Amino acid sequence: MYIIFIMEFIEIILNNIQLFIENYGFFGVFIAMFLQAIIPVAIPSDGIIIAAVLLNINPILIIIASSLGSTAGGTIGFSITRKGGKPIAIKFIGEKAIIRFENWFDRWGNYIIVFGRAAPFLSSDAIAYAAGLTKINIKTFIILALIGAILRSIILVYLGDIVSDYIPDIF
Repeated sequence: MYIIFIMEFIEIILNNIQLFIENYGFFGVFIAMFLQAIIPVAIPSDGIIIAAVLLNINPILIIIASSLGSTAGGTIGFSITRKGGKPIAIKFIGEKAIIRFENWFDRWGNYIIVFGRAAPFLSSDAIAYAAGLTKINIKTFIILALIGAILRSIILVYLGDIVSDYIPDIF
């Protein structure tokens, strides 16, 4: 019962993503990725990229649009947290946890940003919000976030291409 409901819900989301990308192409991918980076629970970024592949949008354009959209939206998330997120985070997880997080991020932050944003099926946008709590320079964040977003897009375009080979067999 619940599985059917979940499958129908996923189908509705994917249909809406498909219509949006079909109507707006490159800019649709950019806008969808930008919005999902600001509100990560609204639209799954992996679904956007894979849907664009399945709609036969040029893979290079998908990589460019999704990387730029994700990085632009991630920069907004970073900035929001940078401007006022630390007091809120301290209330939720405590000042000691924030200090430990900052120390950990000072040591591994560049790797966390690149590989955290590159890893498919994980919330790359949480990385952007978390990075805003640290001392990392925004220019450095943007460069690292873009590198991670490009890697993620390449991986997902490749996975989308693999999935597209099996779509006729599924339907």
